[in-house]
Amino acid sequence: MPRPGRRGKPGGAPWGSARDPAARRFGLAPPLGGLNIARSAVKDLYASLELSRTASADEIKKSYRALTKKLHPDKNPGNKQAEERFKDVTTAYEVLSDPSKRALYDEFGEISLTQGFDADRARAYKRAQSQRYAEADVGGADPFSDFHDDPRETQFDDFLSRLFGGGRMRTGTSSGRTTARRGLDLPGEITVSMLDALHGVTVPLRIEGQDGVSRTLDVKVPQGVADGGKLRLRGQGGPGTPPGDVLLTVRVRTHARLTRDGDDLRMDVPVTAFEAYRGGPVDVRTPWGSVSVKLPPGSQNGQTLRLRNHGVRVPGRTAGDLLVTLDVRMPPAGDQRLLDALADLQAGTDPRTGLTF
Repeated sequence: MPRPGRRGKPGGAPWGSARDPAARRFGLAPPLGGLNIARSAVKDLYASLELSRTASADEIKKSYRALTKKLHPDKNPGNKQAEERFKDVTTAYEVLSDPSKRALYDEFGEISLTQGFDADRARAYKRAQSQRYAEADVGGADPFSDFHDDPRETQFDDFLSRLFGGGRMRTGTSSGRTTARRGLDLPGEITVSMLDALHGVTVPLRIEGQDGVSRTLDVKVPQGVADGGKLRLRGQGGPGTPPGDVLLTVRVRTHARLTRDGDDLRMDVPVTAFEAYRGGPVDVRTPWGSVSVKLPPGSQNGQTLRLRNHGVRVPGRTAGDLLVTLDVRMPPAGDQRLLDALADLQAGTDPRTGLTF
């Protein structure tokens, strides 16, 4: 905003950004204090999908499929950079594939993705700013003549508070009475391992206020929470009457051997060629401990067995299943006796008979 005694439009922070005190105070940008959680820099969603802003819905879908195929954790084990890019691509697609979400993102940018964003209030905020700037461009009384210290923190903020709520605001009377307003909800993220998500875990969360005072909360992550799950910590958000909430998104790290499909879990289990051919029980370690899996005689590589009720366990509903895919390991090359035995056993057998296109 213009400095007191000057006219013209502001050259400072853009509206709704984290550096705009009015927007920050009234819920249109993340507060400068708030959750002390490591987060990556805000990325342009179109850039995440390697597209221009004029991309069609088909182009968005095509790019999403190509990038997720290329960056999938199964194809990039241990590659943290690929894992983060995979998450960025997924997040971008969730927004840009939804016409209404995309329209809001095109209009307002990253601020439209925050919890509780209200487009009508945001438009009112922009109109109020434009009107105020227009008044500053017209000759006459200085529109900031009544301000002391930082003009953005006084009367104009009171005007915005009537538009957007939050904190406490003046009633507009000379008595100085205040009207209670509910505190702002503070969004944030926590990251847990796959096993912690399956079993449930309590993690510490530090929250820093704008006054620099920090506090630590114990956040109980419930058993079976999925990636992208939401947690609400009531009364732990911004100050107000009543206080706002903390709204957390749970991010679950990928696992080297386990993948989740709804309430089912999938994993590959290595077995010897002898075990696969013989069949019978083999011990398999699962997230719930070791279990005995009975292999059918003559089991094939890639064959999948279902272990019922050994998948995701969420209190109050039926447990999912664990789908075990056999990874048959052949003996090392160079054993002539084994080679001769296999030649005698499978002589004249062509497993590709009938393979046509």
